[in-house]
Amino acid sequence: MATSKNWQSSWRVLVVPYYLNRYARQAHMLRATLAFLFGMGLTLLTGIPHGGWMLVTILIVLGGVPHWGGVRRKALERMGGSLLGAAAGLSAIMLYRVSPYLCWGWMLLVVAASSWHAQGKGGYLALLTGITLVIVAGLGDSPIDEALWRSCNVLIGSLIGMATAATLPLRAIDSWRFLLADNLREAALLYNRIARRLPVDEAAALEQFNSRLVRMRGLLSAVAQESGLKPRELDQVQRCQRAMWTLLDRMSEVSGSTPALEENHSPRRAIVRTLLRGAHALRFNQPQLLVGPLIDADNPAQMQRPSHCHWLAAELTLTVEALRHSLKHMLPQLIAVPPPTRSLARRMSRLGTPRGRQR
Repeated sequence: MATSKNWQSSWRVLVVPYYLNRYARQAHMLRATLAFLFGMGLTLLTGIPHGGWMLVTILIVLGGVPHWGGVRRKALERMGGSLLGAAAGLSAIMLYRVSPYLCWGWMLLVVAASSWHAQGKGGYLALLTGITLVIVAGLGDSPIDEALWRSCNVLIGSLIGMATAATLPLRAIDSWRFLLADNLREAALLYNRIARRLPVDEAAALEQFNSRLVRMRGLLSAVAQESGLKPRELDQVQRCQRAMWTLLDRMSEVSGSTPALEENHSPRRAIVRTLLRGAHALRFNQPQLLVGPLIDADNPAQMQRPSHCHWLAAELTLTVEALRHSLKHMLPQLIAVPPPTRSLARRMSRLGTPRGRQR
């Protein structure tokens, strides 16, 4: 029984998002190694010609992009570029039989087009089209069967990479919301100590806050692809965090020379409570914690002698409320995104179910 419980707890590391993100580098190394081992075994057992291109494709698809959104995009772009490049390469081989100059002119045209579009939105797909053209056709004198095998290996390697990434899904959604939860908790604890004039190493705390914010910026593209959220919604969360960082930095500067606000006129408890509830909601998928609005702080413009703290506290209240409002609408959509393995299984079951049974 003890061995079974230990095995189950060890297995949770590979399926629970929190543990997958906590040990992201180990999980990424494991799945890249397993995918490469599977591709190597498939090449050795079946004797597929030019199987090295399959292994190269697996490393390209999985190697530098840990999150599912990036892996999926990269694999699809590689497969699309491989198909287009293979078609262009086979066309070059056929043209070479008519005239070598006609073949070389066609290759120059395809390379020029891929170089032009490589600077645009589908740059990776366009670049791979030109690369695959050269791999498949050479100078136009490559055998057709060799070109077909190379293209087939690239497609198989892309599928292996996608399947492995879906089995151990390091999702950008989970990394992003865990980083955001840590930032909200950090902001709550830091503001609580600053508002009460307690000793705190605000420089180190703000540095960690900013470091997470930078890491979140790098995840926005993959988060948008995985969740379907609009980039401007994610940018709004980033702007709110940046505003919080600026306000906390300013508060730490004036706290030494400005007395703390009276407790009955300070929004400290409401702000801290909202930030901690937001962090808990993000970490444990509980959007109901984001329902209650934050009580407005006293308007400094209506005070006789407002201090810097009154203005900063009022601005922080508005920023935290804007962040809570954004997360209230975003978190249910993030939670509703199914794991990659589940979505792939649903698609396969739909394909395998007859139309009559679907009805």
